[in-house]
Amino acid sequence: MFLVAAFASMVCIQAQDVITKRNGDEILAKILEVNPTEIKYKRYDNPDGPLYVILKNDVLFVKYENGTNEVFDQESVSSYDSSSAQISTDYGTTGKVYPGMRYNEYKNLYVPSAYIYQPGDRYVPAVGGVCSWLIPGLGQMICGEVGRGFAYLGGAIGSSVVMSVGIGVFGTSFYYIDGNYNRNQAQAVFGLIMTMAGSIALLTVDICAIVDGVRVAKVKNMYEQDIRKMSSSINLEVSPYLSTESVGSSCFPVAGLSVALNF
Repeated sequence: MFLVAAFASMVCIQAQDVITKRNGDEILAKILEVNPTEIKYKRYDNPDGPLYVILKNDVLFVKYENGTNEVFDQESVSSYDSSSAQISTDYGTTGKVYPGMRYNEYKNLYVPSAYIYQPGDRYVPAVGGVCSWLIPGLGQMICGEVGRGFAYLGGAIGSSVVMSVGIGVFGTSFYYIDGNYNRNQAQAVFGLIMTMAGSIALLTVDICAIVDGVRVAKVKNMYEQDIRKMSSSINLEVSPYLSTESVGSSCFPVAGLSVALNF
């Protein structure tokens, strides 16, 4: 009678899906969906009941009713970001960058137009551009490149000085004498040239500062993305496991810890 009951129990188990969690618990289920982060199922003893969801990070393996097994790698599951569905970026800088580099050392290794936002990026390109539009060089300073920002600010101030001097020279080229207004032609032309030169230089510095403010934010984010990938390439993982060991005609559960060093 005992053998009949055991045989019936084994047949029953094989006719359903078995979810084995990382803590050793087993769930008898009917799996309905497996997506990149979750497993959706209904309890085998209540197929018309509620829908349950379990994170794949919590699952060690699943044994399906057809006898096949699927083992879930915790690292590969956690690398998928369901909120942003981001794709691992490759800017072609492998082996060229390392922690602690200065901006001037890696700025030419990146193409800003290839930048892809990732959660954790510290700098906002739009903010860098807008700030440098308000005050030339401010966007660079916000991104940590203070010296670069002061260079643009100095260029803007110098251009403004040239323009102001030109306006002053042009204004003083007119003088009043003997009841008439007269003009020093050479001084007026010189003042006009200085005014135009200063205006063009100021506009050029402003445009370059805006473009560079966006570029600095993007390139620094791209560099930090690469550094984060390098730092996460070495991982030490400790996780429980559950298996079975055959001794003669009997099977016994075996539990323990697995240690994995990935680099």
